Amino acid sequence: MTASPGPARSEFTRAEMIDGLRDLVGRLRGLGQPSRIQIVGGAAIALTLNEHRSATADIDGPVSPPDVVLGIAAAIAIERNWRGDWLNDAAAQFVPTGYGRPAGWVTIYDAEGVTVQVADAETLLAMKVYAAQKRGRREFEDLETLIPAIGLTTVDDVEALYESFYPGDELTARTAAIIQAVLDQGAPKPDAPARPDLG
Repeated sequence: MTASPGPARSEFTRAEMIDGLRDLVGRLRGLGQPSRIQIVGGAAIALTLNEHRSATADIDGPVSPPDVVLGIAAAIAIERNWRGDWLNDAAAQFVPTGYGRPAGWVTIYDAEGVTVQVADAETLLAMKVYAAQKRGRREFEDLETLIPAIGLTTVDDVEALYESFYPGDELTARTAAIIQAVLDQGAPKPDAPARPDLG
């Protein structure tokens, strides 16, 4: 009788994310499949802005073609005993698309038809403020990274950036208080980590 591998891994360090993405990229290249993976949220912050960020539950963002990319990711999950949605596109619906300012992207890998991009710091901040409007202080750690990374110094500065991506969506009093608490910390601008090696 084969022993059970145990519960699937449900949180990932920066090193594990890079390893999983490298595997995914290699398989897409092996298929000759033109593909794009765009990463937002905590994974994007860990990959490009804060290598010491706490573990994240997934790598999230738009992918194309989704059936191919997510199918290969699911196979990797089985082989590694990772959660099946370690790579998913659930957050794609929240990415700014042009009603206001469109999302900005930084390319971290581009070879043989496979492109991996990470949302830029201003896009990530706008999306994290959007999340904080609903989830409150759960976004505090990431706001502590993003606000100093961009160099904003007042709640009004953050609100102006946010509204440039999500026009007409004003900050709630709770979100403004969270942002002020982040600013009061006076955290320095983080040192950007080395670009991930995805092959």
